[in-house]
Amino acid sequence: MTRLTEDMIDEIPRTAGKRSENLRQAVGMDLKTLAFRAIGEDPEKYDLSKYVTASVPITAGLGVIGGFSQSVSAILESMGFRSFVTSRTDIDGIYEALEKEADILFTADDVRYIAYNRRTGTYFDNSFATAAGYAEALDGAAGGLEGKNVLVVGAGLVGTDAVRILTSKGATVSITDVLIGKAEKLASEYGATAIASIENAISSHKYILNASPGLIPGRLIVEGAVISSPGVPFSFDAEGVGKADTIIHDPLDIGTAVMAAGCVTSRK
Repeated sequence: MTRLTEDMIDEIPRTAGKRSENLRQAVGMDLKTLAFRAIGEDPEKYDLSKYVTASVPITAGLGVIGGFSQSVSAILESMGFRSFVTSRTDIDGIYEALEKEADILFTADDVRYIAYNRRTGTYFDNSFATAAGYAEALDGAAGGLEGKNVLVVGAGLVGTDAVRILTSKGATVSITDVLIGKAEKLASEYGATAIASIENAISSHKYILNASPGLIPGRLIVEGAVISSPGVPFSFDAEGVGKADTIIHDPLDIGTAVMAAGCVTSRK
């Protein structure tokens, strides 16, 4: 996973209501609804207050990101879960979560961020959850993607899943990446189109899923663009923000929410 920094997430525990309203205005769905729809489930079927989640800090590698576990817990509480952060870390923290009978454990190191439902054995990785959530968000903001031309920027883990998901939604998908060979390989697998020039690709598309952490200059963004962008840090300058109709972005919320929904439903 892309390593977050404390300043990227320090407002999350304090701004859940505002972020949820902003998401609703952008895509027509609150966070819970978006998360369940991203995996093809009806959110009204699930009472999340029945589930206890635990966020376990991990000190391995580069160590604990300040506020990360607290932010995860705040996001889950905003969806309706009962949630807590373990007072202990690493394996001892996992033990604490099991002792307190948490249903779903959330934990991350430098490489991977996962959720694990200990009752069903279901686990969810953040890369897939992020792709699914941001594809659903783009679909909502665009009023449906059937027959629309959508560009995926980045052919890594999130971009690969995004191409598959967007294709299944009926979009006509193009892919661009700094490594054009990766884009071409991915395009051949899903009947998409690879575009060698990133600048030409961005400047010719209204609908974009940005799965790259690189900056997208505002001069390339078309007026009225609708962009779903999970990458961190934020990839847009003031010109780009002004020209776009919608930019959907957060450092943690959507991916975490889809992970939780997937663990509840045991679906991926």
